[in-house]
Amino acid sequence: MKIPYGISNFKDLITGGYVYIDKTAYIATLEEAGKYQILLRPRRFGKSLFLSTLWHYYDVRYRDEFATLFGALHIGQHPTPLKSSYPVLFMEFSGIETDSYEQVFSGFNAAVATWLKACLQRYGYSQDAIDKAICSYRRLPPYPSLALGCC
Repeated sequence: MKIPYGISNFKDLITGGYVYIDKTAYIATLEEAGKYQILLRPRRFGKSLFLSTLWHYYDVRYRDEFATLFGALHIGQHPTPLKSSYPVLFMEFSGIETDSYEQVFSGFNAAVATWLKACLQRYGYSQDAIDKAICSYRRLPPYPSLALGCC
């Protein structure tokens, strides 16, 4: 029995033969719930793993792996019509330094640019389209400017 301490990637956990407590029944519940969801749980409670599970469930790129990843789980036995139907932009922000506003701001921007580039590459966008998307993102005004400009 392999305990998955610190593993937050659903595919790595399932294909690595780790113990997994099946929470996939909540996927249908989330689809039936309101338009906006928020996950408020303590640290080390499985939020990142659950979001990774949603990524692998909804992403069109994992359509051919659906049976391998979800076949033995509740949602694999009771899939929803939305399974494997979206291109997903998944972002991870856990490594951002939080000692100062500047660190948070620059770390957040770097993470968004990195994840956006990876997503666009994954879906086969040209390098020119990727460069334009990253450039457009970097031209957005910083958060304090947005906040002050809205009032």
